[in-house]
Amino acid sequence: MAVPTTKSKGIFTAGVLANRPACADHFALLLRLAEFPPTQPGQFVNIRCGRVEPILKPTEFEWRPGSLPPPHQPETVGRQPLLRRPISLAGRRDLDDGVELEIIHRVVGVGTAWLAGLKAGEPVDILGPLGQGFRPVDRPLAAVVGGGSGIPPMLYLAEALAAAGKKVVAFAGARSGASLPLTIGAHDLPSQAGWPTLCTAEFAARGAATVITTDDGSLGFPGLVSQALQGWIERSSVAQGELAVYACGPNPMMQAVAGLCLPAGIPCQLSLERHMACGLGACQGCVCKVKDDSPQGWKYKLVCKDGPVFDVGEICW
Repeated sequence: MAVPTTKSKGIFTAGVLANRPACADHFALLLRLAEFPPTQPGQFVNIRCGRVEPILKPTEFEWRPGSLPPPHQPETVGRQPLLRRPISLAGRRDLDDGVELEIIHRVVGVGTAWLAGLKAGEPVDILGPLGQGFRPVDRPLAAVVGGGSGIPPMLYLAEALAAAGKKVVAFAGARSGASLPLTIGAHDLPSQAGWPTLCTAEFAARGAATVITTDDGSLGFPGLVSQALQGWIERSSVAQGELAVYACGPNPMMQAVAGLCLPAGIPCQLSLERHMACGLGACQGCVCKVKDDSPQGWKYKLVCKDGPVFDVGEICW
């Protein structure tokens, strides 16, 4: 087993082991590092979407009075993003000679398109691990709920919960079957009634049955993933005190899950999605409102540093 680094976070150079399409708009990226700090499900890394280059020495260029300096950096003369891209971990394996990290991301712009074009053997600059991860609740049954790009961190969490002896049921929602970043297995098909089956290879490998939902009804349950979760809770007669819910996805989905869990007293943790510039709390750009004892009743916290995982009772919607 590789000896873990003593750093809590840092900048590391990883090598690409594999990079493949996971669906119509997601790519699965497998990275290899000599070492990487300990991680938790729900944490993320900030990936530099550009070539890994040595620090360049200062260069001289002509700057005429009254004119702007000529652009010379790759961010200004090319299509290399200036800011890193925050992406949740989908999995981790500690090996005798290093660490493998799984990244599943959706292609939405220049940066993630660059990631999608990476080839095996190419280097990648990553900063991490960042943020606060999920904290397992002392309940024997866990429902992990992911919507769109919120599905990948649920894979890492499902594996950790199963290793801790929890029974895990996964709920994965997408716009359509073509946009689902999971592999439909050969043994079971997704239930149109919203009942868990061993229908996805990724969650089945982690011991979890899955409910698939699609907005257009092209695969599995036709409707929202929060509706499928509610129906399963009602039909399965989950006993009070047995279930904990963990979720990641778009804000409307998270609010719907919160509205289901809070009145029922179900412990629930949500991993919020926000635009992040630095990932370290320095830019103050990814704030969210949380409840507070102050006269106004709320305060701001940073999703990148204080989260992205928050208890459902903290959040002001």
